[in-house]
Parts: sequence; C-alpha cells; structure tokens
Amino acid sequence: MFIKVIIILLFIGNLLALSRSFYTLVSGQGTGNKKTVNMLTIRVVLAVLLISAIGIGLLTGDLHLSAPWHHPR
Repeated sequence: MFIKVIIILLFIGNLLALSRSFYTLVSGQGTGNKKTVNMLTIRVVLAVLLISAIGIGLLTGDLHLSAPWHHPR
C-alpha cells in the first residue's frame, strides 16, 4: 500500500514540474531562462524515480499485472 502512495505522489510531482516548466517557458518568452531547464531536469529525475518505484513494486509483489493476457507462473 505504501508503494502506491509513493507512486501517486511521484506522478503528481511530475505533472506539477511539467506544468511549472511550461509556465516558465511561456512567461520567459525565449530569454534563455535557466528555470525552465531546472524544472525539466527535476521532471526527468521524478520520472526516473517513478519508473524505479514501479519496478520495485513489481519485483517485491506489492504491485502486480492484471492484464487479461498475463498468466502468473
């Protein structure tokens, strides 16, 4: 259950970082603002953490595949 909360928080953080970087990009009007680069860097780090959390959840068994074509062994 704890891993699901972490995944949701990382997903929301990823969306917030993406929206903040879009806002700084639009408000800067091409002035070469470093804030946009920093926010996109944070977004990439959050995305890597999100994928890692999903992988850890699958490996530990906290998350499982529920696709109809997936047959557990």
